[in-house]
Amino acid sequence: MKSSLLSCLTLLMMTVLAGCGTDGGSRFASRDTTVEYYRVFDIKTDAAPQAVARAATDGINRNVKDAVIATPAGVEATELPGHFKMADPTSAAPGTAVDKSPSCEGAAWTAKAAPHVRGGDNMNMVACLFPYKSGYHLDMYAVFTKPDGGWLSWPRRVSGMMFGTPEKFTENTMLDVVRSIRANTKAQVTLVEAKPNLPGTPWMEGGDAPLAAAQAPAGPGAGEPSKP
Repeated sequence: MKSSLLSCLTLLMMTVLAGCGTDGGSRFASRDTTVEYYRVFDIKTDAAPQAVARAATDGINRNVKDAVIATPAGVEATELPGHFKMADPTSAAPGTAVDKSPSCEGAAWTAKAAPHVRGGDNMNMVACLFPYKSGYHLDMYAVFTKPDGGWLSWPRRVSGMMFGTPEKFTENTMLDVVRSIRANTKAQVTLVEAKPNLPGTPWMEGGDAPLAAAQAPAGPGAGEPSKP
């Protein structure tokens, strides 16, 4: 009887240990997750194109200090809003890296940046302002990777609550571009498309005054993001 009970206990211990070595190991395994943000806004304003471009530049500079800004000459307003084009992975030559950044062909103002933000890696941001007969479309895209899971999952969550997250930085940066355009050109702004979902109308808030810093950058190349 004792021998049978001991065998059962031994078998149970082996099962528990085996579970810790498989399920437990995968449960605490760290992995990199890719996060994408996509925003399209419709902008109606009587302001001159130069004023709209200047307001967009002021907006992105609130958070990103090294953005590469371009205002191509000779861009004409189209009948319908333009739209950026995502890179085609099959267009790159074999053995070369694929540029995943969207193309802003036809835009009157573009901004590209690769800010270093606490909690995220390999961040790339692109914003394109397309003029059309009735106004502008502002297309914005951001992608970054971040560690997920693992033993440091809880410390990362606490750090995010204290210092901010790459998601918060991305959202603040995109909203500040829209807020600056709205405040400086008296524009009417409407959200056309968003991924992830953007509830409410946060671009209507805080655009008339400098916004408070909400997150410190992880290194050079990033400014101080603002509070929405």
